[in-house]
Amino acid sequence: MTSENTSPDHEPLLAGIPGESQLISDMILDQTRDGICLQDQHGRIEWVNPACEKMFGWVLDEVRGRSSQEFILPDENRPTAEEIENFRYDRTSPLFGKHLISENIRRDGSRFWNQQTFSAIQLGPDENHIKIIITCRDVTDQVNTNKALKQVQVNLKHAANHDDLTGLANRNKLTETLASERVMRLIASGRIGILQVDIDKFKEINDTHGHAAGDATLCHVASALRSCTGLGDLVCRTGGDEFLLVFMGNVSRQELQMRANAVIKAIAEPLSFQGHPIRIGCSIGISMPMSESCTGEALIQQADQALYSAKNQGRGLAVFFTSALGEFHRKQQQLVQDLILALEKQQFEVYLQPQFDLELNEVVGCEALIRWDRPGHGVQPPVAFLDVAEKAGLLAEIDYASMNLALDALVALREGGFGDMHMSINVSASILADVNYPGLLDWAMQSRDIDPGQICIEILETAILDDDEFDIRAAVERLKHIGVKVSLDDFGTGYAGLAHMATFEIDAIKLDRSMISRLDNDPRNRVIVRSIIWLCRKLGVDIVAEGVETQCQLDLLRKARCPLIQGYGLARPMPLADLLGWLATHKTPDDPLEFEQADVTTPTALPNLGSG
Repeated sequence: MTSENTSPDHEPLLAGIPGESQLISDMILDQTRDGICLQDQHGRIEWVNPACEKMFGWVLDEVRGRSSQEFILPDENRPTAEEIENFRYDRTSPLFGKHLISENIRRDGSRFWNQQTFSAIQLGPDENHIKIIITCRDVTDQVNTNKALKQVQVNLKHAANHDDLTGLANRNKLTETLASERVMRLIASGRIGILQVDIDKFKEINDTHGHAAGDATLCHVASALRSCTGLGDLVCRTGGDEFLLVFMGNVSRQELQMRANAVIKAIAEPLSFQGHPIRIGCSIGISMPMSESCTGEALIQQADQALYSAKNQGRGLAVFFTSALGEFHRKQQQLVQDLILALEKQQFEVYLQPQFDLELNEVVGCEALIRWDRPGHGVQPPVAFLDVAEKAGLLAEIDYASMNLALDALVALREGGFGDMHMSINVSASILADVNYPGLLDWAMQSRDIDPGQICIEILETAILDDDEFDIRAAVERLKHIGVKVSLDDFGTGYAGLAHMATFEIDAIKLDRSMISRLDNDPRNRVIVRSIIWLCRKLGVDIVAEGVETQCQLDLLRKARCPLIQGYGLARPMPLADLLGWLATHKTPDDPLEFEQADVTTPTALPNLGSG
């Protein structure tokens, strides 16, 4: 209501007060910005000031004698006519002496928030002279601001505890939940179960269909997980493609297994992205409290270890954590710590396996094979630690250590009178991805005065057949640029692998021992081996047959004109000092090389040292 609607002959509240005091009082009441309303004890209006008229849109003459509850309260909050009729203020009520904020309605139907204070005054000798003064203030802006601030706080808290993409709880929320008293009691009583869920081959989905498809996959998985949980359970996204479910209540091992199976089934439901079907699988690790002292963090670690086992067993599985599994992972963790110490204390060494040129009838080089002299365990072959080293991110460091040891061994061979030898060095995909590797290798060779032509870098065939051919090609080109040779190791896929030689500048291939071992009794395999050797000679690509152990294999390879061989039939991998002594009598045999069968067929003569 505007000031024009104010009653022109507004009756003073303090009529009867003589002189200047009345004038001052009336001026104060008329000019104050807060609305003031005088009511009797039954809530009937006796007087309002202009500010109150403006606030509600009603003039005094229109509301005098009426209960304000009839017209200032919204319909949903308005008392019944009977309640209004029987209303009477209770002076002992907590209503008096405090602020009351309520939603009111103006004459035009608009709503606002009204902050009111109530006080009682005695204007005469009896109760009929008790009046109620209500002060009103429009606090709509403040209320809306507070609401907005509270919503911002709610939004910030939600953002801090939830994943933006899927809306699931995040690791912060998980940590907060597991630290709560309720969950700690559930853990202590064994009434909780955790499922660690990981999407199988998620990187392939991103690489094949794009990151938008990856996001769609994550949202699909989140929806599937929600469908497998109930009230009180917690579903979290804890990492890129990692999810965690916390089931709370009287859960059993059997029920958790059923829940895990349901999750695998729900996630496997078809997902179509831009008209393309995406197949999604998952692996799951399950854990339950095994003692009263178990903690939430321990349960997560146990579920993670079970997940690791599920992946190693072929993916698409749900595996429970067991004490045996925990002991295995404890040993793996100890192995990682020991590997870190081994790098610091230089506990690695290279064993050297001779390579024999069948045409020249002499030993022309060696393959350097890493070994670890692990304290308390003896000399360990690569198979005992390389997989763990790769998962721990230590493989590149071990490769560099192996490189330097192999180059040092080549220098020692030169100083021992065998300066014409070449050295084959195995490298992993980890070190190939390091653009600094060729430069470091080049510097290491120059500092030892080693001719790059004496070095052959062996790359696993599986690495060169990977999808990421551009990076491998670039790595091969960098190695070729510094003058070293590059060989495909463990070659065993036949012409499928040979087809890549048109793209990659490969100097040599090493026929895998699995192909050589079948030469004795597999005619079809003999044809394949002979064909590969023939094709390599046509392409000018050298070839080494590894794992040669019998006279029959040697004869067939010689007949097929295989240039180089290595294997236990010739010599096992040996330390540098042993190799120097062995070369003194074996480097150039007086007659064409022949094998003694007993040396390679007796189990004690063939320890399982691995081949690199």
